[in-house]
Amino acid sequence: MYTTRLKKVGGSIMLAVPPAVLKTLELSTDSEVGMTINNGCLIIEPQKRPHYSLEELLAQCDPHAEMSEEDREWIDAPAVGREIL
Repeated sequence: MYTTRLKKVGGSIMLAVPPAVLKTLELSTDSEVGMTINNGCLIIEPQKRPHYSLEELLAQCDPHAEMSEEDREWIDAPAVGREIL
């Protein structure tokens, strides 16, 4: 079990997380975590960003949606590098 102290930083109370815990949970500065209270215990869990496949992302798209003028200009613009398909 790890112990740490709560510290006042500006208007917030901060919880210092030991480096060994960060390494074990693959967390770093700005990692998102969720906090819940269960039977009087504070539980902090890593919140992993979802990873979507191209198929999942395309399934959310409407192929019949109107293109904006900006999108149409981009589609119609000539190639300027090696992006030619």
